[in-house]
Amino acid sequence: MGERKRRLAAGQGLRHRFDRALIATALRALEAGDRAGAENAFERLVAAVPDDLGTAAADDFDALHACGVIALQLGRTARAEALLVKANALRDRDAALHCHLAIAYRRLGKADAAIGELEKALALDPALAAAHSNLGNLLLERGDHEAALHSFERALVIRQDYPEALNGLGDAQRTAGHYERACTNLERAIALDPVFHEAWYNLSRARAQWAAALGGASGAEVPPQVSENAERALESILSALQINADNAAYWTQFESCVGDFDLRHPIDPRLHSRLLEALEHPAVDPSALARPIVSVVMTHPDMQAIERSLVANETIDEVALPEFARRASSVLGDALARRLLEGIVVPNALIQSLCAVTRGALLAQWARDPAADPAVPLDCVAAIAQQAFNTEYVNGESAAESEWVARLARSIAEARADSRAVPLHWCALYGCYRTLHQLDAAEEIASEVESTPLHALAERQIGEPLEERRLRSAIPQLTQVSDVVSEAVKDQYEANPYPRWLRIRSGEAQRSVAAFLRSRFPGADIRGLDDASGRILIAGCGTGRHPISTALRFPDARILALDLSKASLAYALRKTRALGIGNVEYAQADILELDSLAERFPVIECTGVLHHLKDPIAGWRTLGSLLVPGGVMRVGLYSDIARRHVVRAREVVAAEGFPPTPDGIRAFRRFVLAHDGDPLLARFARSEDFYSMSGLRDLVFNVQEHRFALPQVAAMLSELRFEFLGFELSDPAAAPAYRARFPGDPALTSLDNWHAFEDSRPDTFARMYQFWVRKPRRTG
Repeated sequence: MGERKRRLAAGQGLRHRFDRALIATALRALEAGDRAGAENAFERLVAAVPDDLGTAAADDFDALHACGVIALQLGRTARAEALLVKANALRDRDAALHCHLAIAYRRLGKADAAIGELEKALALDPALAAAHSNLGNLLLERGDHEAALHSFERALVIRQDYPEALNGLGDAQRTAGHYERACTNLERAIALDPVFHEAWYNLSRARAQWAAALGGASGAEVPPQVSENAERALESILSALQINADNAAYWTQFESCVGDFDLRHPIDPRLHSRLLEALEHPAVDPSALARPIVSVVMTHPDMQAIERSLVANETIDEVALPEFARRASSVLGDALARRLLEGIVVPNALIQSLCAVTRGALLAQWARDPAADPAVPLDCVAAIAQQAFNTEYVNGESAAESEWVARLARSIAEARADSRAVPLHWCALYGCYRTLHQLDAAEEIASEVESTPLHALAERQIGEPLEERRLRSAIPQLTQVSDVVSEAVKDQYEANPYPRWLRIRSGEAQRSVAAFLRSRFPGADIRGLDDASGRILIAGCGTGRHPISTALRFPDARILALDLSKASLAYALRKTRALGIGNVEYAQADILELDSLAERFPVIECTGVLHHLKDPIAGWRTLGSLLVPGGVMRVGLYSDIARRHVVRAREVVAAEGFPPTPDGIRAFRRFVLAHDGDPLLARFARSEDFYSMSGLRDLVFNVQEHRFALPQVAAMLSELRFEFLGFELSDPAAAPAYRARFPGDPALTSLDNWHAFEDSRPDTFARMYQFWVRKPRRTG
């Protein structure tokens, strides 16, 4: 009798752990939006349930299933998986359970398992519209567009007014390049659910890509549908942000949409606010916002008046200063203008002239009366100093300015020696011409202005350069730099590390390189590439944008980043530490000497480097020897077709004899700006790199540059025995346009076809050919 009671107690014990009342409490709390109450009930519910659930009774199925659903809604995905798997062991013919298990698997990155569960659910109940729709989303993520379309269509047969399926169908159609149909279905989804922010986001992408496709195919005359779709794309993403501003992808899409607009002053306050937010958002590259913000500045009435005065006069005298200062203060009084000056290299000659003339007028004012307050507000002077630092003082200065700057430095030193307070605008003005860390006792000055409006300027111009100087000694040297060309390239980037960047767009993290490649190139054969995070070599990492982007994309990978220049590496190391990234190590090395490296890598990335080697294919071959059999490599090479304007600029440098010195680079800039009738030089002057010292030196004065056509790339791949996996395309309209022209190449891997495509659309690879290749799995 006692034994029977103990057995009964044991049998009831598991059911007690799944207290039905607590389950009901948690579900009611979730329904009411009471997350804290749901969390409390769930914690109490599972407190007595170990991770190893042991043997469950058959009638525990409903409780296990309900607990799994609660765990899913609370974001406890691993716990949900364990509960649902256990429930499935008790009853494997429950369609709802298979759907919930699919959700758990999808969140855990187990896409194939999630697809399998949905297929089981649909085998049990083919009328589940949600299961068809969710299956379509998974198939779309996997790149199986036709199967995804079929799943969404099946869902809509069952339920015609299903917003999620309409959204999925529209997104699949967008991906396939069927933009008009995509927009129709996405707008139907929004009509059914006006706060469906995912549909607003997908509608924005569809409209933007439709505009790009129409613009790319239109030739010289742009049809009105281009601007109409672009405007509606921007409105759609603004609607998505209005509903949910916490989704980083929406901010990236906002950047993409607004970046193509020329706006007029004054702009809608809603758009002004979003632009300010975007400049600070980690998912946004501030430089991509240059065009719209510059256009707002350029259409400001006071800026137009300044433009007229600058055409007539290159300097501002004492009589004209008050009116000029009033107008400059009005233009720079807009926080958008100041944030742009502080955050990027502004690619606009007139705005740079405004900065140069304003600093010159303020310096002349100081020379006349050092005690006078500056004619423009301090925050505007500081913004001009930030812009000057960003451009590495690419604007020239007169002999009088050079003399006054030297006197200003002496005045700052004398005031500090006499224990007199240094006026803040003196330091800001000096920063408009020289970096503040060049001043005597610069670190003490940084401490003194810590709690003043010059804090950010001092950090940029004192704290960061001095930290980089200290970090150089922490960077190991893996190889010698003995090649003559490599030594010259190293010297160039020691003097001008490139690029000098402030913030990096944080993209969506990926589980592994293998998972990323499967999603990007669904037709590629990457069997055998480990799904676990592994080791990545980045050969030629520059100032850190590349390795940090890779580290953010693959946060569990271990990255070794190499470069010739210790100045660039110190910049990269400083930024890496500031961002709290711990999976990147840096070292100095020459690619041509890496055959001495014992380690082998499953993944190597080398973009923007091989074309600066004396023998690019020799460097590529060396990197190939470091790649394990079956490993993959990401490569970036300059396109000869896309760099027509750069070729023209290099011809000018050679013909005119401009030397690769600061004064030579400044003289070259003046020449280009004076020859705006040359269309290739005019295009060159629109590049952001035209507006900074390191950018111009990298772009035109580089000691070594090779450019390639795709037939040459194909020949090198054949010689190296690499398999081409596919391009990373910066233009979202390129892939659909290619598919439409070459339907017989669904994998998008024919380099002959791409060569013909680039001939007809020469700016397709404006940012380089960036592509992935694979080494044979077996060498022989």
